Amino acid sequence: MFDVIIVGGGVAAFSAALFAARRGLKTLVIGKDVAGQANFTDLIENFPGIEEIGGFELVSAIRGQAEKFGAEFLQAEVSKIKAAGDSFVAAAYGKQYKAQSIILAYGKTPLDLAVPGEQELKGKGVSYCATCDGPLFKNKIVAIAGIGDIAADAGLVSAKFAQKVYVLSKTDKLVAHPALIKALFKKKNVELLSFVQIQQLLGENKLTGMELLDLKTGKQRQLPVDGLLVELGYVVDSQMARNIVKLDEREQIVINSDQSTSVPGIFAAGDATSRPYKQAVISAGEGAAAALACYDWLMRRQGNIGLTSDWTKIKKLK
Repeated sequence: MFDVIIVGGGVAAFSAALFAARRGLKTLVIGKDVAGQANFTDLIENFPGIEEIGGFELVSAIRGQAEKFGAEFLQAEVSKIKAAGDSFVAAAYGKQYKAQSIILAYGKTPLDLAVPGEQELKGKGVSYCATCDGPLFKNKIVAIAGIGDIAADAGLVSAKFAQKVYVLSKTDKLVAHPALIKALFKKKNVELLSFVQIQQLLGENKLTGMELLDLKTGKQRQLPVDGLLVELGYVVDSQMARNIVKLDEREQIVINSDQSTSVPGIFAAGDATSRPYKQAVISAGEGAAAALACYDWLMRRQGNIGLTSDWTKIKKLK
């Protein structure tokens, strides 16, 4: 029996584990892998206090901190979560793990282009987050493959850093909010490539270009690029939690201000939640908040005082 089981393997999960373990909770993290989406980020430059760090390196460091305080990690995929009396059971690879509480921090998955070369070049020029990786392409040639406002926004972010930005479209225009489109194509280094479709990504150790199909002529050509930002949106795979906590129309876990869900004893943090802005630093904060709320809930259920304020007013010295 654990005090808390944390489902996930990224920043939110291990941040929650760190704060839970430091509060003395018997903590188990169950994750399909270590780092999750951060595995596809070679360089993070916007995590406060750290000038630059790789995604895997960051998550591994947080994991190390959590394990230092006693958190355990099991590499497995949770298939189901269910209530069992006054506790919860997480099923993973044919085994069941029991806990008094659960923190769901399994993140989200960006939609792929599903073209040859994409999987091999993830994190090697192929990115799924302009806000995270736009600055990495300073003075380089970048292409944007995406839809709607998120593609236009990615173009605007990239235009601040890149030498050249190609916005790819299967039609003769980019469908997005008029104000975004106007702002985007005011940039002198942004060019719309109409009626094109990516057939293949080129490069071995890093992206060097892409093979494009002209949808009007049927001809193919190669376009040299240093980076590709795929902005097709994200999906949250909430199959394990679908029948136990409330989800929104995007399959995201609906949370309250303290990271609690619709089920007492189940909390959630990170990209899988309904809170906007999906960034590593936000996931870290949510993970910490979820762990503290979880600790408070467990203490109160046991008849204890619970979590007192994390801050103390300091009297002004006379």
